[in-house]
Amino acid sequence: MKLSSLLALPIAALLLIGCGGKVKENAKYNYITADETAKLMREDASKIVLVDIQEKADFEEEHLNGALATYAYPVKTDAEKARLAELIPNIKPDQKVIIVCPRGGGGADRAYDFYLEKGFKKEQLFTLKGGQYEWPRDKIKDVLAH
Repeated sequence: MKLSSLLALPIAALLLIGCGGKVKENAKYNYITADETAKLMREDASKIVLVDIQEKADFEEEHLNGALATYAYPVKTDAEKARLAELIPNIKPDQKVIIVCPRGGGGADRAYDFYLEKGFKKEQLFTLKGGQYEWPRDKIKDVLAH
């Protein structure tokens, strides 16, 4: 068997993992759908805080109305975490914190964990399911900013 044949399967698997696909949900975290988020935004936006961790170019291309840009993705460095920390004084205990990540995966998990470490309750924290990339633009347009 040729070496190229042996390498084809692992390379294909890495490409699939690295280039998208569904982010697997973790029971450790709370998730919220685009429909639920849009409903909360329409009903009373003061009851939620949209913490957007997308990189600057992605945020400028599209984000949710009222989202707070942190440019903290991938939430690995002290500087990225400091951008999340800047929001803490303005988040009220009765507000839901919805973390908007590009895909709702690792970056969102790290932001969620950061806020847990800072004393936020799990019941207050949510990750936008599928992140900004999977927002149903054709169905829910009224809460998007470009």
